Amino acid sequence: RLGSEVLARHPVLDGLLNNAGTFDGDYTGSRVVTAEGNEYSLAVNVAAPFLLTSLLLPALRKSAHARVLFTSSMSQGSAGVLDDPQMEKGWEGHSAYSFSKLANAMLAVEMHARYADPPRLTVNTMDPGTVDT
Repeated sequence: RLGSEVLARHPVLDGLLNNAGTFDGDYTGSRVVTAEGNEYSLAVNVAAPFLLTSLLLPALRKSAHARVLFTSSMSQGSAGVLDDPQMEKGWEGHSAYSFSKLANAMLAVEMHARYADPPRLTVNTMDPGTVDT
């Protein structure tokens, strides 16, 4: 619903900052699974921004200089879970978060390779640094 509402109000978009972030099983300290069966950090931090970006691509492509940014983190890592991205074996909150931020960086690289048209549309990742939230 968000994608269609944004497109209705903004037929041209110059930028999109995907800054979703949840940590440690939505701060429960336990592995949380969405109704769709996805590990919560992966769903919120990666799948949702990917879906929103995909839905908004038509408006981004209409801009003369659109930028898409995915927030990553200096703590990105946990590449060892690539064979178990849902972390069904050995879930740990920080590892889930770290993997989701690694996945965001990988997603930005892949979306740039598939959809970018510099300088009209670029897709990048960034690390905001340590934020006291």
